[in-house]
Amino acid sequence: MSEDPELAQARAFVRELTQHAQALRRREALPTEAAASRHDAELAAVRRQIAQLHKRFPALRAGMTPSAG
Repeated sequence: MSEDPELAQARAFVRELTQHAQALRRREALPTEAAASRHDAELAAVRRQIAQLHKRFPALRAGMTPSAG
């Protein structure tokens, strides 16, 4: 049985968003307060998107695979 296409796409998107969030957390100190504020806002937005995907697709959070369901 294959994975639901929407779940598969969400899984890929969460993977990409997680990598982006990790890259944002690794950034060095930013030159201005405005830049740091934009950076913090971007990281918060990415985290929000990940949380929304986990809410819509609980299998993502559980780490379930189609065969484990």
